[in-house]
Amino acid sequence: MRCLYIIFLIILFGSNLQGEKTDVIIHVDDGYKPFSYKQDDQAKGIYVKILKAAFSQMKNFNVKIVPVPWNRGKKLMKEGDGFGLAPAFFHAHDWFYLYPYSLPFYTETIVAVCTQEVLKQKRPNWPEDYQGLTIGNVAGFDGWGGKLFRTFVKEGKIKYRTTNSSEALIKMLTRKRHDCIMMEKLAFDIEIKRLEKAEVYNPSIHEKLLIGTVIGTDPVYIGYSEIAMKNGKYPYANKFQKEFDVILYKMLKDGEVKRIMENYSQ
Repeated sequence: MRCLYIIFLIILFGSNLQGEKTDVIIHVDDGYKPFSYKQDDQAKGIYVKILKAAFSQMKNFNVKIVPVPWNRGKKLMKEGDGFGLAPAFFHAHDWFYLYPYSLPFYTETIVAVCTQEVLKQKRPNWPEDYQGLTIGNVAGFDGWGGKLFRTFVKEGKIKYRTTNSSEALIKMLTRKRHDCIMMEKLAFDIEIKRLEKAEVYNPSIHEKLLIGTVIGTDPVYIGYSEIAMKNGKYPYANKFQKEFDVILYKMLKDGEVKRIMENYSQ
């Protein structure tokens, strides 16, 4: 009887362990509207909705999404004090500490948005046709633009300035502090709709902000801290990555991610 009782306890204890979920923190950018940002101390945005939908389907993990300033998030990954960071572009070639990456959950299209006056001259070629101009961008996204663009900035052929948000970036453009800005196309469209909804949209100003050319495209991932994993800080890393990727693949395949993108309202 005693042996049977011990076996029963082992089975009961084992089943309880199987039912427990591992707590995981994924950090996200707190200032990248409309994709990922902080509001009332909570993570909000399109990407956050996608991640939450995926995380809610994970059987083995209880995932908390924590918004942080982008540079703070990068530092956490670099020092091995964090597990995953989103939305991340692929940077294995220049950020040695961020690898591997999840499946991509969206591909961003980066465009040059310029004043009507600047685009009186046709500028189809990036960045050659934008020499002599002042280009604005959101701080922390200095990987945008490409190698030749950064060379032109270094040589003084293009002036480069940054702001803390997309909203501030557009304001700078309307005030002609920038000639053009770099923005994700969907983000620009959503920001303009937000201005219209807030009744601060001015057709005589905002309709003169035009898309010049496509700068590039970038898939978006969760990037994981290679430093932390090499140090064995997150022994569940491989299991988490596989489970997340399988769920995300199914969400992409059946159109769930697309529906979230299309139904998003800020």
